[in-house]
Amino acid sequence: MPIPILRILSFFRLGDNAEDPNVAIESIERNVVFRGTNLLILVFAIIIASVGLNVNSAAVIIGAMLISPLMGPIVGVGAGLGVRDLDLVRKALKNLTFAVAASVGTSTIYFLISPLGDAHSEILARTSPTIWDVLIATAGGFAGIIATASKDRGNVVPGVAIATALMPPLCTAGYGLAHGNWVFFAGAFYLFLINSVFISLSALATVRWLRYPVRHHSDERTSKRIRSITTMVVLLTVIPSVILAFRLVKQNSFNNKAMRFVDRETIVANNFLVEKVVDAPSRSIKLVYMGSGIDSVVEKTMRRQLEVYDLQEAELTITTGLSLNELGQEARTESERLRQQLQEQQVVVARLASLNDSLSSNKWQRERIMQEAQAQHADLRWLVVADAPTTFAKSDSTEIIVSAHFTILPDTADQGRLERWLNVKLYGRRFAMSISADSVPDPPKRSRR
Repeated sequence: MPIPILRILSFFRLGDNAEDPNVAIESIERNVVFRGTNLLILVFAIIIASVGLNVNSAAVIIGAMLISPLMGPIVGVGAGLGVRDLDLVRKALKNLTFAVAASVGTSTIYFLISPLGDAHSEILARTSPTIWDVLIATAGGFAGIIATASKDRGNVVPGVAIATALMPPLCTAGYGLAHGNWVFFAGAFYLFLINSVFISLSALATVRWLRYPVRHHSDERTSKRIRSITTMVVLLTVIPSVILAFRLVKQNSFNNKAMRFVDRETIVANNFLVEKVVDAPSRSIKLVYMGSGIDSVVEKTMRRQLEVYDLQEAELTITTGLSLNELGQEARTESERLRQQLQEQQVVVARLASLNDSLSSNKWQRERIMQEAQAQHADLRWLVVADAPTTFAKSDSTEIIVSAHFTILPDTADQGRLERWLNVKLYGRRFAMSISADSVPDPPKRSRR
């Protein structure tokens, strides 16, 4: 190797800052087991991450990332493979499985009982992993294991915890389970799988690069099987992320092209673009105009311009809402309807006013009738004149009901005189009269002979 390259590579050596390999591996082993302090911290990290996702607080989620001890068993798997310590690998996988089950289970219970059910941006951000998450996990894994292998760790471990974000995807998977959203569950769990696999892979590569001593020498067959399993796991993890990344790139490209097309080619005279919807997954563009209308010539021109922006496969939908003429016609129709409604209301008001005047007049007239009747009949206590009920009036054409009450019941002659007087006062309108009294006069005494 040329001397300049060796000189450059020398800058990347840990030198005196390198931790003793045995001390580094022992440190990794201590962080693998979830017991005591690590277990308590894991429980609190789950709760904090779940609440942070639920209320969409980035600061709370970052706090959960910082205190989460999930990095320990993940690094333990990679380091154990690197030094051929299968006992360490088994212990790390066992504790990692426990931590994953506890995290998903606890977060599922939390989201089942939480009254807040909306999927905010912090949850949505962890449901669509891509190849960029692979790069982040790989770089974060290298940084984390190198910090573990160094005497001076600085702020590397907290930074790696934030960058790789192990706890939030598991809690998002719990949200998906709680709400029956399997797309969220699969996406979030896949993100956690990406982070775990590539952090472990980085730990394995770093341990080999630093030439840590092999703890257990295995035969060639076992070594080959471990390499095959590792390669298969890496490929199965990375291939879907590449496909998702390719799809994301295509959607972003479509969005950019579609927005350029909309900004430059959709201006139409005497029309206003009131709505534009670009849907990248379905590769569709929807335009809604209001104005004088879009004729077929303008629409054909727009469709031809799609090819200029490499959007020939896009589905363009142009919808014209109400034109200005239609708006004017609708306004005139509404104005006429309101005018007619106002006239009808004025007629009703006039009728009510007339009825009120009539009632006031009738009341005054009936009070006057009672006063005149009392002047003619000293025993009359009260006289009530009222319109006959509708059902009563239909039966015998009676229009008015008269009720007279006397102190002493009048004789037949007085009753007849009252009826004739009422007939004059009521202008000949048909009426029915009922007479009542407090007492009946004594019959005349017969003289003795």
